[in-house]
Amino acid sequence: MQKQKDTVKQDILTAAETIFLRKGFAATTMREIAKEAHVGLSNIYNYFHNKDEIYSELLKPLLKCLYAKVYEHDPTYTTLRSFTDQEYRRKEAQDYLTIAARHRRLLKLLLFHSQGSSLADFRQAYTDKMTEVVSVFFKGMKEKYPQINIEVSRFFLHLNTSWLLTLMEELITHRIGEEEMEQFVTEYVRFEMAGWRELLEIERM
Repeated sequence: MQKQKDTVKQDILTAAETIFLRKGFAATTMREIAKEAHVGLSNIYNYFHNKDEIYSELLKPLLKCLYAKVYEHDPTYTTLRSFTDQEYRRKEAQDYLTIAARHRRLLKLLLFHSQGSSLADFRQAYTDKMTEVVSVFFKGMKEKYPQINIEVSRFFLHLNTSWLLTLMEELITHRIGEEEMEQFVTEYVRFEMAGWRELLEIERM
């Protein structure tokens, strides 16, 4: 019985994702989701109270990945290597590319079809949280490395995160081949490293 319930729940989520991507959150109804999932309208409420609950459940795997990247900024375990080592920065960029590849449909859902949902302001909320966490991160780094400059404006940190989300939007909007992707990662890493070294006044190592 439990397996059957789990299957019905997954059918609802799969159906909802399809319709949300086609029509957007605001224009989708519970009736449409139930019909797409081949579930009775009254039965769908045994699994979800409303479509926003369905939407949030759908996006949990993606949100977990994105917020995990936010909380990686811990000065206790981070060194200047994060700003000077090309392979370290390459891994950082690759992590986001992996998220974009693994959760392409969910990213599209979150960034382009969330109007009217509780996650409609995700971009702003995520950018604000990253800005806050990175600001604290820089203060911790200053204690470890007094020679670095941390007088980086909060607005720049905010813009930097917003730019990252724009980058992910571009990745899911345009299909890029592996060779071109490798070139992009290399260019992005070189660009970021040079910029942060200059801003933080870190000498080349």
